[in-house]
Amino acid sequence: MKKIILLTIIIGTILTFVIYKNFYHEDMNIVALGDNVALGQTAYNVKGYSYNDYVKDFYEDNSILKEYITEFISETETTETFLLKLQNNYTLESTNTSITQAISKAKILTIALGMDELNSKQELNSNHIEKYLQNMEKIIKMLRIYNKKNIFLISLYPTTKISKERVTEINKRLEEICNQYQVYFIDITSILENKEYIFTDQSYYFNYKAHRYISEQIIDKIK
Repeated sequence: MKKIILLTIIIGTILTFVIYKNFYHEDMNIVALGDNVALGQTAYNVKGYSYNDYVKDFYEDNSILKEYITEFISETETTETFLLKLQNNYTLESTNTSITQAISKAKILTIALGMDELNSKQELNSNHIEKYLQNMEKIIKMLRIYNKKNIFLISLYPTTKISKERVTEINKRLEEICNQYQVYFIDITSILENKEYIFTDQSYYFNYKAHRYISEQIIDKIK
């Protein structure tokens, strides 16, 4: 009789573990940071569906999305202004949520920063790039201090202002920074060489297909 009871307990424990592994999910908090790229800006100066929205949809469809915060994204964000947000612990008036509070709760944290900043320079030079990289290292370091979960940095990509050679050099440095702080680096350089992902050569903002592709890379890393 004792053997039967013991066997029942063991089987019950195993079944509980299997059910937990297959059906239990933590509530998902997603926080998106960055500039117009993170907002899903299109070539026609309107906001479209961004990779963040596609990631949100995935977890919402699986009924495990708890919170989705995009309010810290700014159209005019630069590494300088974002550092100030972090250092001053910028707080949203609408919800009284501070940026460090939101970052610390995020299970998925994404950031796309630099495309608008570097492409806005009349003549992009090595000093601009070095300053950008220094700021990005400070940002990544601070994000990792506040968040121990999944952080994703979206790479830069070539434009008429930033050559492929220069982008390769910058992305290499960004990836090294990400590796140092155990941050996922999502390299999107190659997909944007495909015209399928670009509306027009007159704008460096990509279309919804590219955003969807990026979201898939993020979700695959989590899985």
